[in-house]
Amino acid sequence: MKEQYYSIGQVAKLSNISIPTLRYYDQIDLYKPAHVDTLTSYRYYKESQLYILDMIKSLKYIGTPLTDIKTVLNYTPAELFCFLEHQEDVIEGKIQGLQEIHKNLQQTKKQLQQQMKTALATDVFEKTEDLQIFTLPVENYAPQSIPNDCYGELIKLVEAEGSRISSHYGCIYPLLDYNSMDEVRCTHIFTPLMTDRLNSHPAYRRNIRLISESRFIGIAFQYHPDRYIEHYQRLYHYIRSKELPVADHVYDLFTPTRYSQHKEEEFMVELKVQLL
Repeated sequence: MKEQYYSIGQVAKLSNISIPTLRYYDQIDLYKPAHVDTLTSYRYYKESQLYILDMIKSLKYIGTPLTDIKTVLNYTPAELFCFLEHQEDVIEGKIQGLQEIHKNLQQTKKQLQQQMKTALATDVFEKTEDLQIFTLPVENYAPQSIPNDCYGELIKLVEAEGSRISSHYGCIYPLLDYNSMDEVRCTHIFTPLMTDRLNSHPAYRRNIRLISESRFIGIAFQYHPDRYIEHYQRLYHYIRSKELPVADHVYDLFTPTRYSQHKEEEFMVELKVQLL
């Protein structure tokens, strides 16, 4: 039985692949016509070639580069099976990456929502939230004097394992009756964790603090170096006057509220202490 031939236009319609794409496949030796008319340069394909396009489309769909597809088309069934198993691992890795991106997005939205809600507070407030932060010890620095190099090291450690940094940073210091910022000395700096990637990493167990649904007493204000201690004292004396059972340290979260380079920078500070 004589085999039927199809023009490039017919193949394009049958396979739902554009003519320019078929020409490109010919150019890179991925899918060549069975016959080219020497007078007209028209390309003709055998009917038996059509199934190859199905395989090419399937491999492209799972993200296989065209250069790899050329090799895969020559595989035995056993080799193809091993290749597909590998591709499955690759796809699962991409899915995990997308899930982390999605969680990062959710965390960013949550942070912004909390930031907007906190900004509306005009006095000491109480709230319940999950605390998930990556910390790094520091010594003998006041909050406003922590070198950028320290935060650079924090960023380096978090991003080394593929996690992501938010634009929120903070420090931790003892809850004491300070009269000026010069008396405050931080024990740690921190940034909120945007994914769970580092949570089970044994090398970072001491760096990570996870507190689920914990209650905090706090105060928030627009940052100004001359008024920081005033707001801190309001929080401190509120805690002492109410005889609240609290942890012995303060979380100071420093958050930008403007990102435009054409406006004056503005930051919000949230001071909070865990209620026991």
